[in-house]
Amino acid sequence: MNNIYHSDIYQFNKPVSSYWEANSSDDLNLDKLQKDFNSEIVVIGGGYTGLLCAINLIENYNLDVVLVEAGKVGWGASSRNAGFCCLPPSKMSFKKMQSVYGKEETKKFFKNSVEGANYTKEIIENYNIDCDMTGENNFVVAHHKSKFQQIKEQAEAYKSEFGIETQVYSKEEFNEIGHGGTEQFGAFSYKPGFAINPLKFVNGLAKYALSKKLKIYENSKVDKIEKENGSYHLKTNEGSIKTKKIVVATNGFYQEGLVPELDGRVLPVISNIIVTRPLTNEELSLHNFNTYAPIANSKNLLYYYRKLPDNRILFGTRGDFEGSDQSNLNRANDMEKFLKNIFPKWKNITIEYNWRGLIALSQKLTPSIGKIENEEIYYGFGYSGVGVSAAPWTGKQLSKLVFSSNSKDLDISKIYKGLPKKFIFPKLRVFYFRLAIFFYKIKDKFNI
Repeated sequence: MNNIYHSDIYQFNKPVSSYWEANSSDDLNLDKLQKDFNSEIVVIGGGYTGLLCAINLIENYNLDVVLVEAGKVGWGASSRNAGFCCLPPSKMSFKKMQSVYGKEETKKFFKNSVEGANYTKEIIENYNIDCDMTGENNFVVAHHKSKFQQIKEQAEAYKSEFGIETQVYSKEEFNEIGHGGTEQFGAFSYKPGFAINPLKFVNGLAKYALSKKLKIYENSKVDKIEKENGSYHLKTNEGSIKTKKIVVATNGFYQEGLVPELDGRVLPVISNIIVTRPLTNEELSLHNFNTYAPIANSKNLLYYYRKLPDNRILFGTRGDFEGSDQSNLNRANDMEKFLKNIFPKWKNITIEYNWRGLIALSQKLTPSIGKIENEEIYYGFGYSGVGVSAAPWTGKQLSKLVFSSNSKDLDISKIYKGLPKKFIFPKLRVFYFRLAIFFYKIKDKFNI
C-alpha cells in the first residue's frame, strides 16, 4: 500500500492516545478475521459511515452484511475528531457553489447538510447513546474586526437562502454569552449544532449494530481485493471474504492501491488537537468562557475549540505535513502558543493531551457518494473535517444505493454524487497542499 504520510500515523494496531480514549471505558474486544467465508455485502471501515451503512442495510433491507476494520472500531477520524456537529461538509464557499452548481442544487446541498446534523441527533436519541452532548448551536467567531461584516453576511445568507436559523452577536454581546480574548470581534450562531464525545458515539453505534447481529471484525486490514466470476475476494492477513458487493468507507485513511478507481482522489490532511487540564470557574471567568457550544473562527486556516463537560478547553487546527510522532509533538507545542495568544490570561495552564488524525479533502471540496461504474463497489468519503454531521447521513444514503445498485434512485443534491477528479501526479498531493497552506497563511496574515 502506498501511504502519503509517515508510517507512524498508520499504526492500526496502536490505540490513539487521546482525551477520548482516556475517558471511555468501552472496549468492544471484537474478533479478528481469521477464517474464509461468504457474505452478500462487505463494508470496509468501522467508522460512522460504515456502521450506519451496515445498520441501515440490515434494518431496512434485511441483508447479510459483514464489516471489517483495520484497527479497532472507530480507529480513524470517528474516534479522534473534536466532536463538532456542524455544517456544511465543504471547503467551498456557498457563493462559489452557487456559481458552479446553481442556486437550486446549492439549496438542496444545504438542506441535505441540515438533514445530516439532525440525523446524527436522532441516532443518539433513538439508539440511546450516552456521548456527553453539549451545546444547542454552533458559533462562528470573527477573529479580526475586519471579519465581522463578512460573518454578518454569511449569517444573513444562511437564513434567507437556506432557511437556517442564525443570530448575530456584537463583540460585547458575545463576550457575555461566549468568550472574550484577543481574537473575538463578534460572532454568529447557527442551528442545528452541538458537540459530542466522538468515541462514545462510535462505540454506541457499534453496540447497536451488534444488537442487530452485524458481524464486525476488528484489526482486520484488507490488503487485497480480487475479482473472479462476478464475485470479489477480500483478503486480510489471516482470512478472506467472498462477496457480491463492497462498500469502501475509509475516508482519510483510505489505503492507496486497494481499489484502482479510488486511488489518487483523496487528499488526507492532518488535523491536530490539544486539550488542557480542567480549568477552575475563576480561570474560565478570566476570558468569560461561558458556552459549551462548539466554536470555529473566521480564519482561512481556522481554529476550532470548545469547552468540554469537565471544563477543559479543546483546541484544534491544521496539523503538520509529515505524520510522524515527533512532528505531532512539535505541532502540539505550536498550538499551545496559538491558544495562549488568543487567551493570554491562561498562559500558565498546562496541556494534558495531544493527538492527530486525518480528514479527507478532494478536488470537489464536497463529499462524494456513489458507485464505481461497471463494478459493485460503493463509496462515501470527503467530509472536509465535518464528518459528525455528514458521515452517518452518508452511510444511510449509501445503504439505499447498495440496495438498489442505481445512483439515479438517490434523491440527494447532485453536489454529493460521483467521484472527484484524480489529482494530477498524486504523489505530489502534500506538496500541492503545502502551496495552498502558504497562500492561506498570507491571506490570514493580512486578514483577507
